[in-house]
Amino acid sequence: MIELADLAGFTGSVVSLVVWWPQALLVWQSRSDPHRLRGVSVTTQALLFLNAVLWGAYAVATQSLWVGAPGLVNAPLALLTIAVTRRSRGRTASLGDERHLVPRPRVDVAHRSTD
Repeated sequence: MIELADLAGFTGSVVSLVVWWPQALLVWQSRSDPHRLRGVSVTTQALLFLNAVLWGAYAVATQSLWVGAPGLVNAPLALLTIAVTRRSRGRTASLGDERHLVPRPRVDVAHRSTD
């Protein structure tokens, strides 16, 4: 029979594993759109990677499979997200200023009132 602690560990691992999938999916679907990737934090993804590595080390040291299991997926997702985001931002930088991504209002000078 499964112990309560094992069940809690398994459930926590599943939640930790699934929580980052929507972000990774959004980044992958938006990989060619620098404007949509502006809100993705590379720092947060680096911390996610570090978190996965540290929990993986703890799992090995304590022989607790479920503690380190999410890192087997989350660490590569974090690295992929960092790579895609940085490549997209590099593409934006090579295009120059980001002002071209924000539409500016058009001012028609010919119809201005002189009153």
